[in-house]
Amino acid sequence: MINGYPSEEELRNRITRQIEWRGLTDSVALIWHGYLAALLEWGVIEAHAFKNLSALLPDVGYKELHELFLDEPISRERERELDEFVKRRS
Repeated sequence: MINGYPSEEELRNRITRQIEWRGLTDSVALIWHGYLAALLEWGVIEAHAFKNLSALLPDVGYKELHELFLDEPISRERERELDEFVKRRS
């Protein structure tokens, strides 16, 4: 049973606190990417909140995250596109 949904601000604060405690490690990023993906998939957060909160984290696991949402492996062409996108963001 759901007692309430976290707001974008609440999630931002939780992410920020954990980064303060643990640093911006791959483990922290992967856990939060997965958690945010689940919240998005179940309609708990909107796509814009997912995008905003994901921007707080490094791009580790971005290819696997795309496969998670697609429920299939990404093509080599899509993989190259994602690599280029990440390079432009850096």
